[in-house]
Amino acid sequence: MLVIDVDAVAKLAHWSILPLLPELTGCGWDEIGTVSSLTHRARRAVSTPDGKLFRTSVAATAALDAISRMRANLEGPSDEVLDELSASNQIDSGEAVLLATIANDPHGRFLTGDKRALRALAGLDCARQFAGKIMMVEHIVWLCLEAKGRDWLLQNVCPARDADQAISMILGSRCDASLDSLREGILSYIREIAALHNPSLIVDLPSNRPKTART
Repeated sequence: MLVIDVDAVAKLAHWSILPLLPELTGCGWDEIGTVSSLTHRARRAVSTPDGKLFRTSVAATAALDAISRMRANLEGPSDEVLDELSASNQIDSGEAVLLATIANDPHGRFLTGDKRALRALAGLDCARQFAGKIMMVEHIVWLCLEAKGRDWLLQNVCPARDADQAISMILGSRCDASLDSLREGILSYIREIAALHNPSLIVDLPSNRPKTART
């Protein structure tokens, strides 16, 4: 099960990456879920983008389409873990529920674009239950880079690069970063979060395999 927070859904929708999630992660739509409230926010933004979460009708439509394909009902969250997560003012209620949903699932994964929440999670007692379960937006951008290549990534992400500060920096000041720069930039942010907790909360990324360069 892969659960995705609101922040990640919106960012990937703006970058035309959200429809590729099954291809990139190996999870079918029936194995992917998010908070139910996001449906209503995306539906409203189709006609009236809010300028924050959904800046364009196109992104809102992409999110709504993806959500309609996702698993409708998630497993009940672990109450004990949810209580601890909810006590942190750095982890919002939706993120807390999604995290608590996979706390006891050895195959569960949480995808987020919120590094502040991950830094907070790393300092909690329950963090050990999420070792190797956390995926960052950077993971998906990496997988997309390897699958689609540099040119595709720049073409689709650059128009909405400011949706994520870290990704914007990775792309370079002129949005023309080389393939090697993109890879190293993505890995640097993943390593930063991975180092916050031992064992690492972050899903392993196959970063050391030989790669065929793509432009």
